[in-house]
Amino acid sequence: MYEIRVKRHFDAAHRLVDYDGVCNREHGHRFDVEVCIQGNALDARNMLVDFKGVKDAMDFIISQDLDHYQLNETLGVDNPTAEYLSMWFFRQMKARLWTVGISDIVVSSVTIWESPECSATYREV
Repeated sequence: MYEIRVKRHFDAAHRLVDYDGVCNREHGHRFDVEVCIQGNALDARNMLVDFKGVKDAMDFIISQDLDHYQLNETLGVDNPTAEYLSMWFFRQMKARLWTVGISDIVVSSVTIWESPECSATYREV
């Protein structure tokens, strides 16, 4: 089994509804998103998948719905937490890779870093 990881970032605002703390106010983060891809075989170039294809898919998702947006509004949820974002991005990434013809690999996990010290990871079991 091979595994690659690609990391990107985006800036966005959000607030946590019904949260007892300062995060109930609108605030921003520089989020990092890390996608982990797995597969069993390398291609003729000895690659699992070209990093560029993964970066392009991530950049498309980020530019459409995340970067410099207010996440409560664009994602239509009260609490776009790091946990929620990791699940949402996982599903978007899975669909995007299939759409661009990358189908013989799997998205194994997505980690969203809300700060350098705090992250949440989503993986399907």
